[in-house]
Formats: sequence, C-alpha cells, structure tokens
Amino acid sequence: MIIEICCSSINSVKNAIKFGADRIELCQDLPNNGITPSKTLLNSAIEISPLPINVLIRPRIGDFFYNSEEIKLIENEIKSIKSLPINGVVIGALNKKNELPIDILKKLVRLIKPLEITFHKAFDVLNNPLESILELSKIGFDRILTSGQADTAEKGLDMLIKLKEKADGKITIMPGGGINHSNFSLFLKNGFNEIHLSAKNKSKENEIEQTADPRIIKKVVSLSKSYKRNE
Repeated sequence: MIIEICCSSINSVKNAIKFGADRIELCQDLPNNGITPSKTLLNSAIEISPLPINVLIRPRIGDFFYNSEEIKLIENEIKSIKSLPINGVVIGALNKKNELPIDILKKLVRLIKPLEITFHKAFDVLNNPLESILELSKIGFDRILTSGQADTAEKGLDMLIKLKEKADGKITIMPGGGINHSNFSLFLKNGFNEIHLSAKNKSKENEIEQTADPRIIKKVVSLSKSYKRNE
C-alpha cells in the first residue's frame, strides 16, 4: 500500500521521509483542510525530500466554487510550480450545484499533465459521487482523495468500498480523513492500494501547524509491511 502523508510543515516532511512514508502531499493550514503551500515551504520540501511530492493548489478556505479570478489564480499557481521537480498536483472544484465543472477541470488537467493529478476532498460534497468517478477518470485524474462523503474515512467505509468497486481500477480511490494506526487495518483488509493521513496527534490539536507524529507514521508503515508478509 502507498502511504501518503499530508504535510504542512518542514518537520512533518522530515518525519514522513525518516519513518517510511511513500509520498507527501504538501499544503498549509491543515486545521482548515489545507491551502496552497508557501513558496518557501515548497522549495524547502523539494530540497530535502527523496519522496515524490504532490502539491495542493487551493487558493482559499471555504467552499469549492471558484469565481473567474480564483480560477485564474489556480492556473497561475499550476504554471509556477509545473517546472519544479514535483510528482503531481492536487486540485478540486465544484459548481454552485455541487457538481463537476467539466470545462474548468479539463482546462486545469491540460495545464497539469503530464504530472499526476489528484481530485481532493471537494469530492465529499459532490451531489453525484458514484456518477462522477468515471467522469473524473475520463478527464484525466489519476486518483480521488475522499472520506466516502462522511466526517471520517472510517465512518464512510461502506461508501468508499462502493466507490472503489465503481472505479474498477480506472481511477484510484484513496481514503483519507481521520485515518491512523488504530483504524488503518480496515483499509488494508478492504483492498485499498493507497491511503492518506496527516498522522496528527490528538493531544496537540490546538497547534496552528501540527507536525506529523513519527510514532503514528511508524505504526502505520509497520502494519502495512506486516500485512504484506501475511498475505
């Protein structure tokens, strides 16, 4: 299983590297579900990381309906990072009906390719999630980050399984949201190939930028390796 750690600080990046993660999603402002990382954080992460980095492009907190100026900002951010040594880009957008804005997404995908593209958790407020999976695949997305339209991926497990079955290998369904060493095995046993977590320590939830806890990363990585050996 590919273990992606959501990092919003350079210390989180260091912990992800040191303790066995497979990939990094880089962002800032995790308490508000992440926004585009600063250029300083991005450049620092690229400088030290041997792991592939996927960069979140989200211009603000709040909903996922963006006006024309915000879409232009997203396009410019993509152009500014595309030449950097990164693995992929994480984006998402909806229209006022909480449906996919197909033309906007097609344009953004054209800008991002050939980098990998993840559709982020805007997916969790879509009105038609099952119908949207193959549409995102056709547009050119490689994966969908989702908690199964629930508060956490554990609560949304039944929907996540339905989404994975609907995707049928055409696009990766990557569970994320409240995943840790305590519930990680649920996703292993149900056949998910990628997982997303921030490895937050609940005792430090009041920190502005929480650091990915090395103990949680180590436990999740250990569980994944143990499961492979026992298959």
